[in-house]
Amino acid sequence: MNQGAFEAIYRNELTPKQKQVLHGFLQGLSDADITWEIGATHRSTATKHLTNISKKFGYPPEIEPDYRCILVELFANFLPNLVGKKALEKCGCLTKEIRFPEGNEPLNSPFYEPRNCEASCYIEIEEPGALIRIKAPKKMGKTSFLKRIIAHGKEKQYKTVYLNFSLIEKQNMADQYKFLKSFFDYILLQLSLPDTGSKEDFNMLRLTHKLKVLLKDVSGGIILALDEIDQLFEYPEIYQNFFPMLRYWNEQANESEVWEKLRIVVAHSTEYYGKLDINQSPFNIGLPIQLVDLTLEQVENLALRHGLERGAVKPIMSLVGGHPYLVRLAFYYLVRHHLSLDKLLKNSTQDRGIYGQHLREYLEIFQSNQGLAEMFKKVLNSEKLTQLTGRPLYQLESMGLIKWDGKSVVPRYRLYQDYFKAYL
Repeated sequence: MNQGAFEAIYRNELTPKQKQVLHGFLQGLSDADITWEIGATHRSTATKHLTNISKKFGYPPEIEPDYRCILVELFANFLPNLVGKKALEKCGCLTKEIRFPEGNEPLNSPFYEPRNCEASCYIEIEEPGALIRIKAPKKMGKTSFLKRIIAHGKEKQYKTVYLNFSLIEKQNMADQYKFLKSFFDYILLQLSLPDTGSKEDFNMLRLTHKLKVLLKDVSGGIILALDEIDQLFEYPEIYQNFFPMLRYWNEQANESEVWEKLRIVVAHSTEYYGKLDINQSPFNIGLPIQLVDLTLEQVENLALRHGLERGAVKPIMSLVGGHPYLVRLAFYYLVRHHLSLDKLLKNSTQDRGIYGQHLREYLEIFQSNQGLAEMFKKVLNSEKLTQLTGRPLYQLESMGLIKWDGKSVVPRYRLYQDYFKAYL
């Protein structure tokens, strides 16, 4: 079940009384307590309501005897603010699946927080010739977000091609012709089409022609999802031609029914944003999606699903805001390693603390770029930088290290303020 189907049932098919029973159940109340709350006289009233609710969501008790826990898991995924810790504990949904927060979140993960911009992306990807560009600093959830757009496309019967550029062999990145051929071969592989077996040299025109022929032959649309495309920035002989080619494919959709079949989704880290000629880059066209921090409510939902009390949320957010990875890392150590909140906060800026590796990656960048380091020192020392202008400030913002607070430029999180004041 996807978010749209869930919301349609919850909003339109449940009666007010069923919602009242459901809310009590999701907070962990017993059937007897729910019956008392709704003013009924028979304990079976709550049970009957819950079985009817489960049927509406497609889980009839006669087929799904564990329907109550299925409901808890369903709401933990799609409407977690209604689910209490007690209900999660009863169904064993709290700590058994908590893993180190590395990589993208699986589609069924209870620890993925839907982004407000997801609905607009689902609408956009159904438009002929759509192009969506997802941008954010590292570890902000770009791949997890991208995978959900792909999943939506599959539900709409689109063929999908997902390519993470960090997985392409280095020898194929060093030669433009090898890169283009391996790129097209991968498309064929993902679409379960036979390899051409051709040994001919590939260039942009040949690749464009072959893709056009492929689009003519397939029914429906194709979603071409390109993840970590910023990896190409290390190979200027490739990206200087590859990105304009993507732009050309997208522009052809305005004139050709064949190219309308192609939907493109591009995800990239903003650490490198701005290196390309703005007139050649595909990053200034299509629907721009900037992933931002999680809200207080979203972080509270995550805390609850980790088995943590909401009291842990504000101290952590005062340190790392709503950064998805940094928040999840804190929750992981609080639960899995039984680290106390006080100790976590006290050691947060130490090299051996839980954020040590994350912070050292930035420190290495500063050590190799003194101009960038000097500009960040000005921000740290509260010098009056009243606007985000100039390449160093733009780079710092793209890296996720600074933000504009309405009056001046400041460090994005207190974690960065405290650590880099000591180490720069």
